[in-house]
Amino acid sequence: MRPPGLRLATLALAALALAAGASRAGTLHGTAAPHAPATLPPDAVFEAQLQDVARADAPARVIGRARLDPAGQPPVRFRIDYDDAAIVPRGRYTVRGTVTHQGRLLFTTDRMHPVLDGRDAPLELLLVPVRRDPPVGRPADPLGRLPASFEGEIAGEGGAVRWHLDLYPEGRFQRRTTGPGGSGAGASDDIGRWSREPGTGRIVLRGGREAPVALQPVDDGAALRRIDPPGRPADPAADVRLARRPQFAPIEPRLLLAGMFVHLADAPHIVLCADLRGVPVAMEADFRALEAAYATARAKPGERVLVSVEGLLAPRPSMEPGQPPRTTLVVERFVGAWPGQRCGSAEARAPR
Repeated sequence: MRPPGLRLATLALAALALAAGASRAGTLHGTAAPHAPATLPPDAVFEAQLQDVARADAPARVIGRARLDPAGQPPVRFRIDYDDAAIVPRGRYTVRGTVTHQGRLLFTTDRMHPVLDGRDAPLELLLVPVRRDPPVGRPADPLGRLPASFEGEIAGEGGAVRWHLDLYPEGRFQRRTTGPGGSGAGASDDIGRWSREPGTGRIVLRGGREAPVALQPVDDGAALRRIDPPGRPADPAADVRLARRPQFAPIEPRLLLAGMFVHLADAPHIVLCADLRGVPVAMEADFRALEAAYATARAKPGERVLVSVEGLLAPRPSMEPGQPPRTTLVVERFVGAWPGQRCGSAEARAPR
């Protein structure tokens, strides 16, 4: 039998070992939800991964994960446990979220969500839908393959107006009108959402600059025909069509934009009110004015604030290693911030 003193010493060492082990346990909490309201299949699976992305020339290393099977409905609440010993000073860590169904990817995060950088705000992962081709045997979509660009001239009161329309599979669009006659004068950009009209095959564009526009896909998506609004006599001779371009050629919209902005860990991000798209914000041009206004307007770190800017949506290098350039908001002029407001507020649509 061990002497009592030796047993006490052994127990003390065991307690210290347990305490040391407990001190190495770390936890991240957060929620995940799609940009636009969506219902997940009852047997969908959600997974969040804590990744080490410090090396640009190597794949991300997973150091913690959370898996929910089934995922439930958004917002999905999750907790990631990790070994604190795996975290090094000045490292770069991010959390990636996915939703799968029967082995197929439905939603994923499309930007970095920096963590373990000194902040303690809960994570809010924004998920985007993943494009999938229709299964073999299912009728082809009358719109054809998306994304796609369409161009053509539509008659207006001052003459023919040149349209360029980009359609994306997740239900958003961007449009540039130039006229009259496509001369370049009076160019105007718009972004928004498109939806299918039940029973007709038509799509309806709802942007921020004019009334909804209805378009009918024709020739298996080779063109879109403009549908006259209700109450306007149809002109059979005016078969106005936008022809599909051979290659997708998206514009870089420049317009007044409102959105929910957040700035954390040198990763500014905004969810645009017009099309519910989440995009990073470039730290250039008039960004400093936006940054200063946000720091004053937010009530706590990580809070989203409704802002309005004049800006350009253009490709910029991705912050994620090995990823292609991403559409990014370049703030050309900061307009205003409205604490406590959300998308739909009249103030954010009114330039100052």
